[in-house]
Amino acid sequence: MNLKYRRLKGTRDILLEEAERWRWCEERWVETLARYGYGEIRTPVIEPVELFLRSVGEGTDIVDKEMYTFETKGGERLVLRPEMTASVARAYLENGLTRQPGTLKFWYLAPMFRHDRPQAGRYRQFHQVGVEAIGSSSPVLDAEVIQTLLALFDAVDARDLTLLLNSTGCPVCRPGFVASLRAHLLANRERVPASLRDRIERNPLRLYDAKDDDVAALLAEHPPQSEHLCGDCRAHHSQVKASLDDLGIAYEDDPTLVRGLDYYTRTTFEVTARSERKQSSLAGGGRYDNLIERCGGTATPAIGFSLGIERTLLHLDEDPVDLQRSRQSVVDVYVACSGETAQRYALVHADILRDIARVEIDLSGRGLKAQVKGANLRLARILLVVGDNEVRERVFQFKNLATGTQEPVPRDEILRAVREVLEQ
Repeated sequence: MNLKYRRLKGTRDILLEEAERWRWCEERWVETLARYGYGEIRTPVIEPVELFLRSVGEGTDIVDKEMYTFETKGGERLVLRPEMTASVARAYLENGLTRQPGTLKFWYLAPMFRHDRPQAGRYRQFHQVGVEAIGSSSPVLDAEVIQTLLALFDAVDARDLTLLLNSTGCPVCRPGFVASLRAHLLANRERVPASLRDRIERNPLRLYDAKDDDVAALLAEHPPQSEHLCGDCRAHHSQVKASLDDLGIAYEDDPTLVRGLDYYTRTTFEVTARSERKQSSLAGGGRYDNLIERCGGTATPAIGFSLGIERTLLHLDEDPVDLQRSRQSVVDVYVACSGETAQRYALVHADILRDIARVEIDLSGRGLKAQVKGANLRLARILLVVGDNEVRERVFQFKNLATGTQEPVPRDEILRAVREVLEQ
């Protein structure tokens, strides 16, 4: 077949059986998030470029390499959102939610866009479910947010996961760490690949994101962020860990966990899958107490996370789905029709069966033999056959596909006959 059009690189179609897997997960996630007090938020797919330049930060891979930006005919510079937290911060301010008392808790389930190198579990259009909790600086909230994330994994029966935890400090103590790290890297500049050296001056923390063994070894020679925390950050981090201990949540300290976004402060965390896959990170998040202020509001503490849906589904089931099959295509009653008069008869008189059953009326115009084969493929329990004689006599030929018995049933009694078989 000579296809004229194909989907763009890094995108994919989700249909039938796979779409059902997505819906199954989504329904459980929405139920779970409601139990933790979160309400839904939906924001535009397109946003001003400056929102992410200011919030995510120049020097990050997202801003420097991965954003889909374009200019409108009117000269506006726009972007397909690469992540959701900045959009939620913008919506929080623009919609006057700063006047709301207490902690505002949002959840979202939406597509994001990054011009990344496509591979298993990583796409240029990808989907995330996540939360943002705005208005509290309590370390106990950090623990509850992490508890919420793990509850999402529990809801879909995800296993073999590891929680990584770190603190990236705050504007009081982080500058000293960054300056010390930069001096260490400059003193060993020749050990950093040329393609990564510009990060030393722009933002040395971004080197923690580099997938390079020599760089990782060089960073390991420098004291970690945990040794540079101020007293307040150290106390906050201790309270987060104590709260996780109270909840019985196991975690591993990871001093290299800085996440790929500039707005994080203090608590950062990540959930990884214990597997040999390259894309082992399934979810992550952290506290961003300065982001609302960066976006034009007053200083407002907040914390959130995002869970990668594609990566999580890949972790849940490595078996490929059948793109031609769907559990929703299974029916209870299959109606085979011979001729247009029979089709019209079935359309009117079989509709009542949909009150109690999943019904498929075959309107393809195929021969009856092919239609009967279709009933078997759809795993139907009952086959109804309609032709000119049945229309004239106001009946259906009723076949129980489990027993093989067949008899004519008056159309006024068809609901009763179907119910009796389905209740067996």
